[in-house]
Amino acid sequence: MGLLKVGTPVPRCPHPVPIPRTDRSEVPLHHYVPQFLLRGFADKDNQLRATLRSNLQTSHLTAVRKAAAERDFYTIPTEELTPESRRGHNPESVEKSLADIESRASSDIRLIVAGGSPYTTALRYRMATLVAMQLTRSPRFRRDYVGVANLSARALLERKLTDDRLRQHLSDHGRPTSPEDVARFRKEVFEGEYKLVPSTTHLVQETLKFGIETLSPLMFSRTPRVLRFSEPLLLTSDVGAAPWSPNDPIPWSNGIAKAHTIFLPLNRFTALALTRGGSPSDRIVQSIWADHSNFALANAAERWIYQHPDDSSLDRIDLPQLQHDRWGRR
Repeated sequence: MGLLKVGTPVPRCPHPVPIPRTDRSEVPLHHYVPQFLLRGFADKDNQLRATLRSNLQTSHLTAVRKAAAERDFYTIPTEELTPESRRGHNPESVEKSLADIESRASSDIRLIVAGGSPYTTALRYRMATLVAMQLTRSPRFRRDYVGVANLSARALLERKLTDDRLRQHLSDHGRPTSPEDVARFRKEVFEGEYKLVPSTTHLVQETLKFGIETLSPLMFSRTPRVLRFSEPLLLTSDVGAAPWSPNDPIPWSNGIAKAHTIFLPLNRFTALALTRGGSPSDRIVQSIWADHSNFALANAAERWIYQHPDDSSLDRIDLPQLQHDRWGRR
């Protein structure tokens, strides 16, 4: 991860042999919400209604295979690895690992949706892993990760970057070093002219590592509850899972670890809720719980909110206007 001025091209590590790339149209899409989850909100033609988070009046139909996906999203380019790590490297290894996790989880979810709730240790572990990955594998989490990294770097730099160090940096680059120049450069650094730009490899590895090593145990320690609804009330979004806290003045402001509930909608009628405390349950609940889940998922969306073409679940909730700071965080 490097500190670059905004707009500066990210340098690539040199590679002794050119790496052939297929045509972009041939590169498979990487889904950050599994297709088996998205299909729970699609019609018989596998179509979803996608609504733009930043403009709820803008929507269109999209196929499940195109929703919540980007090309090369989990690809780790060989040229970004150190030379000794390149031999035998498969750039698609992360996508394959995620597909294995999804394959096992999809069977569990089919069982839960069908009415079975065998809260065995193995099933709880797989569900905890799935939820943890959904919380960390999306573009939204990557953006938040970069934002937090920049805030942390800024706090560190404010302690470390003395005037003497700034003056030396300017001198090393042949720039003027008067007190005014030092003050100007300090302002340039700390008011957004520079930011950390992680490599693709760093983002893929660190965000998923956080999900597996940090969030998965936290999700396993929570109480699983299956929420069922007698009518199709649920929606999802391009994050797949989201936290919610009912007693906060701003219900979406709490972090994942402290959130009252983590929602993972499974289809239009069923959601998995991981709560803090209590006992496992599986029952039909009031529609207000659908509103809570829908709010959490829709508000956390990076770009798109998804629902069945015939549903109007989004109309039941009141989403706040999106706001971003200069680091790209909400």
